[in-house]
Parts: sequence; C-alpha cells; structure tokens
Amino acid sequence: MARDLPENAPVVIIGGGIIGVSALYHLAKRGVPAVLIERRRAASGTTWHAAGIVGQLRDSTAQTELGKYTARLFRELEEETGQATGYKPNGTINLAVGDVRHEQLLRSHDHAARMGIESFLLSREELQEKWPWIETADVKSAFFVPSNGQVNPLDVTVALIKGAKALGAQLFENTKVTQLIIRGGKIAGVETDKGVIATEKVLLAGGMWSHLFAKAHGVTVPLHATEHFYIVTEPLEGLPKDQPILNIAEERTYWKEDTGKLLIGAFENLGKPYGAEGIPEDFEFDELPFDMMHVEPNLEKMFERMPALGGMGIQTFFNGPESFTPDGRPYLGPTSEIKGLFVAAGMNSNGILNSGGVGLTMAEWMSDGEPSRGMGPMLARRAHPFQRNTRYNRDRSAESVGFHYGVSWAGRQIRSARGVRRVPLHDRLRAAGATFAERIGWEVPMYYDPDQRGWNEEPNLRWKDWSPYVQSECLAARDAAVLIDQSMYAKIQVQGPDAVRALNRICGAEIDVATGTSIYTQFLNSRGGIEADVTITRTAPECFMVISGHPSQIRDQAWIRDHADPEWRFEIFDATSAYGLISIHGPKSREILSAISGDDLSNEAFPFGAAQEIDMGYARGWAIRRSFLGELGYELMMPTEFTIGVYEALMDAGDPLGLRHMGMFAMNACRLEKGFRHFGHDIGEDDTPFETGLGFAVALDKEDSFLGKARLAAQKNDGPSTQNRTVSCIAESVGAKDGPYLIHNEPVWKDGGIVGHVTSGDWGFRLQAMVGLASLNRDGGVSKTWIDEGGFKVQIAGKMYPLKVQLTPYYDPKGEIMRG
Repeated sequence: MARDLPENAPVVIIGGGIIGVSALYHLAKRGVPAVLIERRRAASGTTWHAAGIVGQLRDSTAQTELGKYTARLFRELEEETGQATGYKPNGTINLAVGDVRHEQLLRSHDHAARMGIESFLLSREELQEKWPWIETADVKSAFFVPSNGQVNPLDVTVALIKGAKALGAQLFENTKVTQLIIRGGKIAGVETDKGVIATEKVLLAGGMWSHLFAKAHGVTVPLHATEHFYIVTEPLEGLPKDQPILNIAEERTYWKEDTGKLLIGAFENLGKPYGAEGIPEDFEFDELPFDMMHVEPNLEKMFERMPALGGMGIQTFFNGPESFTPDGRPYLGPTSEIKGLFVAAGMNSNGILNSGGVGLTMAEWMSDGEPSRGMGPMLARRAHPFQRNTRYNRDRSAESVGFHYGVSWAGRQIRSARGVRRVPLHDRLRAAGATFAERIGWEVPMYYDPDQRGWNEEPNLRWKDWSPYVQSECLAARDAAVLIDQSMYAKIQVQGPDAVRALNRICGAEIDVATGTSIYTQFLNSRGGIEADVTITRTAPECFMVISGHPSQIRDQAWIRDHADPEWRFEIFDATSAYGLISIHGPKSREILSAISGDDLSNEAFPFGAAQEIDMGYARGWAIRRSFLGELGYELMMPTEFTIGVYEALMDAGDPLGLRHMGMFAMNACRLEKGFRHFGHDIGEDDTPFETGLGFAVALDKEDSFLGKARLAAQKNDGPSTQNRTVSCIAESVGAKDGPYLIHNEPVWKDGGIVGHVTSGDWGFRLQAMVGLASLNRDGGVSKTWIDEGGFKVQIAGKMYPLKVQLTPYYDPKGEIMRG
C-alpha cells in the first residue's frame, strides 16, 4: 500500500543514489529525520553499475580523514544494520610505466606515511606474485595500499537505507520532484507528482539529472553524463576473492576481482557524452550500447597488458552513464542562488569512495550550518554562472573523463570549451607571446614566448620548456619592471550605510579605515579558518572594493551575504567585468606609471598600502600600492573600456625602461620567494591567520565582533606555543635543471619524525634556490627557538634533502624593496 507523503520535513533529499542515501543516513544519525524522494528506484541511475572501488589517500589531511571514514563506515554498517555491504579490504596497486608517473608514485608513498596510511613499494617480483597474469617487464614502480578495498554498491545502498529508516528517516520511490517551491529567494518546499512537502532545506543529490533540474531553477550545477565502459571476463581460475585492485593511470585502466571474474574498466582520453537533450524519462537500471570502436584503444591496452585475455571469454561488455564536472571535482554544499538549497552531485565516477565522507559532511552542513573540515576544492559555490550552459558542460565532459586518469602536472592543458572568457587585452597579450591556460573559462597567460611555440605537453615535473621564459620574467621584475594583466580577478563592490559592518563581520582586519586605504585581510569562519584571502579598498565613505582571486568570484559574495544581518542596509555588486586590472612591478614601475600620470607617486605622497584615484594616460582609475611579487608595485583598476588605452600608454612608456610581460608561472615563483601565501594551497578553511603567519592582519581589538574571534584570541594568547605554523623554506642539494622539485605535500622531517609538509614550492629564479612554504606541526608548539635549531629535512620522491626553514621570507625579509 502506497504511503502518503508527509506534509513537511526538516530536510528533503532529491535523488536515491549512494550520495543521497548516505546523506539520509547521516542526517538520521544526527537526529534529523529527513525525507528522500527518488524518481524511480534507489540506486537505479549510476550507483547500481559502479565498480565499487574504495580509496582513502587524498590531497589534504581533512579529505584523507573522510576517505578513511568511508572505509570504516563500510566495515561497520553490516554490524549495525545486519545488511552485508560486500566490503573487502583487498588493497590497491598503482603502477607506473613512465618516469614522471614513477616519481608521482614515490611522492604518493611519502604522502601516505604523513597521512598515517600504510603503503608499500612493491618489487617487480612482489607485483608478479600478486598479479601473475599481467606483463610487468616495463613497470617502473608499484604502489600498494593494503587498507583500500572494494564494496558492492547495491548492498551498501540497501544498508544505508535500512540504517536511516531505523532512525526515523523516510524514503519514497517512484515519486518525481517536479519543481522547487521558492519564496523570497529561499526554499519553502518541494512539489512532486504526488503532493507537496513543506521544508526550508533541500539537498539536490540527483546525479546526472542535477544539472538540468538546477538550471530550470536558475541554479548552476555544472556536470554532464558520459558513457563509462568496462568488460567482465569469464571466471578466471586461481583468482582469489581478495585480489588487489590494479590501477594503471598511463593506460587509463583499472582492474578488479568481481565474483571470480575480472572486471576491467577504462577512462578514455576523450570520453563520450550522453544525454545531451536530457536523460530519458524512463531511465532505470539501464545499459547503453557498447561502442567497440570508441574504446578500441583502451581494449588494446588491456590485451597488451594481459595477453591471456585473448584466449579468455568476455562475459560482459558493459556501458553505463556517469556524471562528470568541468574540473573533475564534485560540487558540494549550499548554492549561491537559493538560500536553503544544497548540492551533492558530480562525483566523476568516485561516488562510492566519496559516499560516506560526503554524506557525513552534508549532514554537518545542513544541521550545524558549516562542515567540521574545509571543503574548498569541492564547494558548490565555486561554480560560475556561465557554467549553467549545457553545451559547455557537454563538450567539457568528454575531456573530464580524461582528467580521471592520465598524468597530472603543471603543463596539462584543457582543449575543450576554450575561449569562453577573455580579458579586454586578450588579443594584445597573445600578440606579445602569451601562452594561455584555461581557468574557470578564463584564458590566462601563464608565460610569454615571443616565438609562440605553444605548450609542450610531454609530462615533466622538473625543468620545463617554459622555464627560461619564466626566469626572464622573474629577473625583469627584480631589475626593471613587469606588467601582469589580472583583469580576470574578482572585483566585488560592497556599498551602503552598513557595508562596513557587513565586511567587519567576516574580516579579521579593521575595515573601518579612511577613504583611500587598502587593507589586506582574510574572510574568516566560526573556527577562525580562512575562507578568502583578499584586499579591500575603501573608495568612498560607504563604498568598498574587494579584490579576490578569480576562482572565488561567487563564493566570496555568498560569504558576505550569509553572515550579514538581514536588517543591514548594503548591497553587493559583482564588478568583475566592469573593471580592468593591470599591475606593474619592479624598481622602474614608479617611473613608468609617473610617465602616464601627473599625480605625485612619491613614497611620501603614495606610501605602501595606500589607494588613490589618479590619471592614467587619458583615463582615470584607482591605483593601489601593493605587489604580490615583493617588489615596488601598483595595481591599477580602471573601467573596462579604458583598459586597452592604459595598457598601450604603459607599454609605450615602459618599453625604453625594459618593461616586459609576466605570466602566472613567474608570478607564482616570485610570491614563493617572498613567502606570500596562496589561498587553496598554503591557506584554507582549516587554517587560521595566527597559524599561517598572517596574525598581523587580525585586529582583535576592533569594535565590531567577527567570526572566529574567540579562537583567534586564544591562539594569540598562546603565542609561541601555537601547534601549527607556516614557514618559508629552501631545499638544499637540489638544482633547477635536475630537481627534484618542491611542489606540494612533501613531508618535512626533524629528529627522525614527520613534523610538517610543504604546502607549495617551485624554483625561485631571483634567489636561485628551490623555495617553498611549509606547515609545521609540533605538540609542544612551533616556537622560533625550535625552528632556529634547524635539523630539518624534506622528503622528495623517497629521498631526504636538507631543508632551511625560517619564519621570514628569504627574499627581502624586511620588506624594504616593496615599501621603498
């Protein structure tokens, strides 16, 4: 007998795949009896045909802990619910056949030790013992994590539903949500084909249906379905049930035991989009036609790796859809468009291994207001409005399949959906030799090559083809001047009588400053963690311009709105497209800017941190005295239509003085030498300003209370006993040409134990050294005395190198160049 829908619910979840039912279960565990609505039957979209591989090792500590939690959950669910999950800790083995992938696996082995995950590097003989059926002569390394495993997706789904229902949650199958009910920009309920449920919170976990459903409500959830192919052999004699899972990224294949048979799948270099006009209405446990021609290159790799496949029967040629996102990462958390609407979608074929951690995180978000750990790389609010375009998602999804495997490195380029967003100077920068990369639709100059040879896409973790150009740009910043077009950066205008209160509520610094003052500050969360790294310029008594990185354009606006009092009188205007932003840096930057402006730019009249409206050629715009390179520098902001004219004036004045263009690679190298933090690498939601050397940007004595003040006050009081601190570092006995390079996540050692890790690093051309930033951790406190004792080492690809460490930057530690 059909049950009636409840009239109301604390939370309604749309979508009965593994992500939706995990959220249902975890909300129930927190005492929130949510209601899940599924259009057909649970797990009938993507979940049912998933391979069920469970891995734990992630880029960050927070994400790795979620991975560990998922594995633990799968082990414990059976005991809790009586429903088997099929979880088997078979372990995973990743193979490398090339030098770059080999180095990456060595680095992963180092990283696993820091994360507390046991791992091994297998000899070829040990690999052959575990996988006797495959060719191993060309294998350079095999990285084995015994605690990873596999699970039966349908069984896990049933167990989660059973556990949720036991705690009061409800699930309604064969019920279609037709639309969201929205009043005043807030969720008020959901309308289904069987009635309406009133609610203030909705979680959209609709998998490949999510994009078009969200788009119909003016919400951006960028994803698209693609076809995923695998084969299943006839039973293989001698194949144990605990056979380790095999991943060969360079060949884009994965191999696992499946009830005595081998399941071998592939993630093609270019996938095949599915459902361009939408997913069929009657889709339920459907298979798609197997496109033999499309996957022939991958099948050839499988048969070359395991010649015995040629004499075995293939029981199943399977093809089923999965959703992929433009950057290969899921979208989680609240949307920016509708208050009370949350998203958990776009798992990029990682739904099973993400499911436990995602369900736990969404339950925290929807009941506590924020998750207990940073989710920055996966925030739903990183989506930009243009990504609502379905054709963009369709075209990118084919390439997103390729992101899943292959070799990831700094020169890996995106080919699809290019030229979407271009700065006003795009054509002039291209003529000057700009080599562009895509960043959230923007065409961003990474380096300048006068011969315009383009990218060499042969993976390389050491000296690159572009390194000589980056070196020239860095040295020009030190010796003459460079120009960087940063027009793609987010520019958010906050204005109104209570604008200062709205900003002071979320910022660590005092924002109530004199007009014409530029403030460096962070947006904070309730834990004192960093949600954004910005500069704010007061351009009028009731007007402020926030400048942030281009990925944060949407999330930063939402953060301001989220924490403002509804009664405050202010408005937010996204001015990103309204203004160009050009910065010039170097000892001759003042002379160049003075040549196109009649204003007094002397140090006395225009000191570091000041902001003034000045003449620029025939235009009028704001000049802000700052530099992310650590040189004398100015950020110039002018209405978009004047950008080209100002640029031409600067280049005409600067050409005789050695002015040249600079790309983002050189900018990153310079900021590392100067010890400037990069949001997303060196600082994030789980880091506080006092832990990361940014305590100078916190005004604990300001009149207005602000997010995280209590924790920051406690940390300030602790002083040198702060358990975590960010430092500058230089790796010794390594070179620019041969490396190995500091990149990210290299463990830092002292006295025989791991005491931290590198957050970002690269070759510093001004210092002629391998420079980076590192986060150190010590129970007794990371004091200056302990740091000055020295004795640090960094582990890079399995080898130890001496590491110099200090609290101040190695380039211009007193900041005299930048302020001079």
